[in-house]
Amino acid sequence: MTPAQHSTNGPDPVLVVGAGPVGMVIACDLLRQDIPVRIVDAAPSTTIHSRAVIMWPRSLELLRRIGVAEELSRTGKHIDAVSYYSGSSRLGAIEMSRLHDTPYPFGLCTPQWKTEDVIRKRLVELGGRVESETALVALDNSGDRPVATLRHPDGTEERVRADWLIGADGSHSTVRKELGIEFQGQGADVLFAIGDGPLDGPLPPDEMVYCYNAGGAMGLAPFGDGTFRVACSVPVWNDEDEPPRELFQENLDRVVPFPAKLGELKWTTVFRARRRTAAAFRAGRCFLVGDAAHIFSAAGSQGMNTGIQDAVNLAWKLGGVTRGTVDARVLDTYDRERRHSAERVSLVTAKQTSWGLVQQPAKVALRDALVRGAKVTGAFQRLVTPLMSQTSVNYASDREDVKADIRWRRKPLGVGERLPVFVSDGYSGGYEDGEQGPWPAIADDRFTVLTWSGGARGVRWQERVESLRTALAPHHPVRDVSAWSALKEFLGTRPRAVVVRPDGHIAAIEPHLDVARLRAVLARVGATRPEEAA
Repeated sequence: MTPAQHSTNGPDPVLVVGAGPVGMVIACDLLRQDIPVRIVDAAPSTTIHSRAVIMWPRSLELLRRIGVAEELSRTGKHIDAVSYYSGSSRLGAIEMSRLHDTPYPFGLCTPQWKTEDVIRKRLVELGGRVESETALVALDNSGDRPVATLRHPDGTEERVRADWLIGADGSHSTVRKELGIEFQGQGADVLFAIGDGPLDGPLPPDEMVYCYNAGGAMGLAPFGDGTFRVACSVPVWNDEDEPPRELFQENLDRVVPFPAKLGELKWTTVFRARRRTAAAFRAGRCFLVGDAAHIFSAAGSQGMNTGIQDAVNLAWKLGGVTRGTVDARVLDTYDRERRHSAERVSLVTAKQTSWGLVQQPAKVALRDALVRGAKVTGAFQRLVTPLMSQTSVNYASDREDVKADIRWRRKPLGVGERLPVFVSDGYSGGYEDGEQGPWPAIADDRFTVLTWSGGARGVRWQERVESLRTALAPHHPVRDVSAWSALKEFLGTRPRAVVVRPDGHIAAIEPHLDVARLRAVLARVGATRPEEAA
């Protein structure tokens, strides 16, 4: 083996370890911000595996930042609803098609390898490439910069001094282990056999379906070409054995309330639904994202989506700090914000899994009655749909109780909540108030100040906006969004200035359009002070 050599080419890059969807998303976002990135992965460059196949609306919104949302939405199968069956009865459905505050009122069912192909193509367009079969074998985080030892396919080793290092290398993360971060967990493993194959029968063509009865639980999702993702609970299994077609067919016959015949499977595996969260998501200049930071039940298909939220949350902060458009303090919020969100997802998916597997008649009757009642009252749509679509993620600093965070969204919205404003594909930095589109655009690399009149916009209002715009330019773009009537239900009827982060979450609300107050607010939330940036 060749001794390790130091890499000395150019400035210290951000080193991303792991080139799955999450790792490539963060690499793309950083490259788009002109930040040097290297992305390595121990696995070969191609895979036929499709472990994660569902993408929810919030993920697509965030993927607009790197310019892949439209292609993904064109090539994937749109899922209009998620239906729940108990025995032969349809209890209710989460209707994504009824979401009115997103450009993507649907789920997306796409094999993971296709998703990776789209993102990898964008990575190359941005000047990046995946260094496949290149493994992290050691990590020294004791100095002012992390130093990683990489082993290349030919056996040679290279020591890379990274500006920042991001572990996106899955549940068995080498980065996490090298950092000495414990992977904490609770509860027993729940096993699911999953596979992809053709399914023939009167299945809903545009719905993801969960079926429960005394015989077990099963989930079905259409890819749109006659093939489906099939998943069923199994009591025990040897991880070395691939689940056969017969196992899935037996479950289809026993659990699903309509006839369905399964053809030859393209791929199968067993997934262990565990609840594990890293004790820390950050160690100095090293971060954990995706499955390296947290894993939970496959119920609701939240894993990859939560990882994409991690990636974007970290990318705009890391990019802004590196480029000087936001204060370094914002990096301190990554662990708290994403840990809270991961714990909420973990709780919700664990509850869905346990509720789906209950067999005692009294508990089944209670579950079914609660779901039916929620459907009749509209609570199912108003509460559960934002949870599954991940549009209800809240980054308010006072959201400590995960259970309390699962609630109705209040209107007008408060600090920490997602505001339906979006970075446009190919966004060029314009802030003209007459910009076309259903939602106003925000800056993708710094905090944007939105002004909202709450009603009439007279000459005096325009003068106040222009005064604010002049005082805060060019470091903090100011947009008057009073003309967007769709925002009224979110912002209310009173004048206000809303400070919005690059990911669309509300950082602060100021009822007065006062320059001094807004500068203080911008400083408090971690935006670079205009006077310091001048």
